[in-house]
Amino acid sequence: MDIILTVCLIIVTLAFVALVVQAILTLQQLRHTAKAVEYLALNADGKLTALDPLISGVKSVTAAVSSGWFKAAQTVYGLFTRE
Repeated sequence: MDIILTVCLIIVTLAFVALVVQAILTLQQLRHTAKAVEYLALNADGKLTALDPLISGVKSVTAAVSSGWFKAAQTVYGLFTRE
């Protein structure tokens, strides 16, 4: 009976050590990822301002699509396409 308990204790200890090693590796990778995201955020500010005309164009198209004229056109189209 003592041998079984000893073997189980060794297996549990090895599993815990493997868990700790994996947690350390994961935290190291998380630290590298956080540094990369911080670098990207600091350097992306100047590059994102170049996209302002594109973003304003998308906003105007979105406003046109959600306007009342588009909804009225959908309603009229729906009346003619129903069977």
